[in-house]
Amino acid sequence: MPRQGAPRSFTGMLARMFSSDERARELRRRLADGGFAGITIPTDYGGQGLTAAHQQAFDEEAAGYEMPGLFAVTFGILCPTLLDCGTEAQKRRHIPAMLRGDELWVQLLSEPTGGSDLAGSITRATRDGDSWVLNGSKVWSTGADLADYSLCLARTNWDVPKHRGLTMFIVPMDAPGLTIDPIRLATGSAEFCQEFLDDVVVPHDNVVGEPDDGWTVATRLLFHERNHGGTASNMSTAGGRVSELVHLARDRGLAANTHIRQLVAEAYIESVVHSHLVDRVMTGFRTGALPGPAGGLLKLFAGVTTCRRADIGMELAGTTAVAADGANAETVDRGEGYLLRQVLAIAGGSNEMQRNVISERLLGLPREPAPDRDVPFSEVRVNQPKR
Repeated sequence: MPRQGAPRSFTGMLARMFSSDERARELRRRLADGGFAGITIPTDYGGQGLTAAHQQAFDEEAAGYEMPGLFAVTFGILCPTLLDCGTEAQKRRHIPAMLRGDELWVQLLSEPTGGSDLAGSITRATRDGDSWVLNGSKVWSTGADLADYSLCLARTNWDVPKHRGLTMFIVPMDAPGLTIDPIRLATGSAEFCQEFLDDVVVPHDNVVGEPDDGWTVATRLLFHERNHGGTASNMSTAGGRVSELVHLARDRGLAANTHIRQLVAEAYIESVVHSHLVDRVMTGFRTGALPGPAGGLLKLFAGVTTCRRADIGMELAGTTAVAADGANAETVDRGEGYLLRQVLAIAGGSNEMQRNVISERLLGLPREPAPDRDVPFSEVRVNQPKR
């Protein structure tokens, strides 16, 4: 795994992650063969059974090397969720395959009509003997067109309040009736996808957790997603690392400009605060001093600073990032990074949702009014027929 330059923007990171499905799988196999796959995963499932400190040490040593970033969601979010909530058979079947790169996983959570209301899912699953039949649509699923399996949240009971009638399923991405359409973004990339489920049949053994208790699984998944999104350094520096901003300022002859120096200093301060915030929150998790919802602090900070870092990078790059011809990859990345500046402020839970989590579950402030909280979901008005 040769060393390589870090991607200059979130766009560069996405391009690298999704440029080669086969290359990512090859790298995962090499990590597994070398004993570096699943460092914190129990040995029963093919991992190394070591601590988070071991994982941190490996991440520090691996920085700058080519790594299989395509599997970030698989290992940062879905594998931990399966460890927490899956059956023994599910864990033994899938986790070793994840470790070797044989299985790439994706989340099927968001829906076209749902916005940030994940519990308002109207994708339905109907029991048919020993199987379930799924119908509906999911959207904004990163890398779904490359994935082998997904965790899919669907409604299985319409006669109880929305949080109580959901079930989480393992769905093969090549299942008959599942159509995947990539979404072309303003940058020209197409990492996000929309899925259409038309009479997709999955066995009952693919239920994760208990039927109608999928919100418990989804809550655990969101815990891992907040932590993953908030601690990933390459995502929180999507507008450019500080050293790269310094290089850009010097390259454009702006290093002596007082305003530009203030912008670079602001980016540096944010990176230092981010590092200390990650250490504090993760230590709080290990010691029990902080509850799971504290991950919202990491996710919110990453969402806010990503936007600001993209603004700073764009200002340093100037007009060359507005109308680039591709000759200067660095300024092209700045422009594309600006177009994608809101991604981390939305993906994995919007900034507004993180503020709700922090205020209600950490600070103990009153919950926002929710008129549909205790109403059977069959009585809740939605944007399309429920049955």
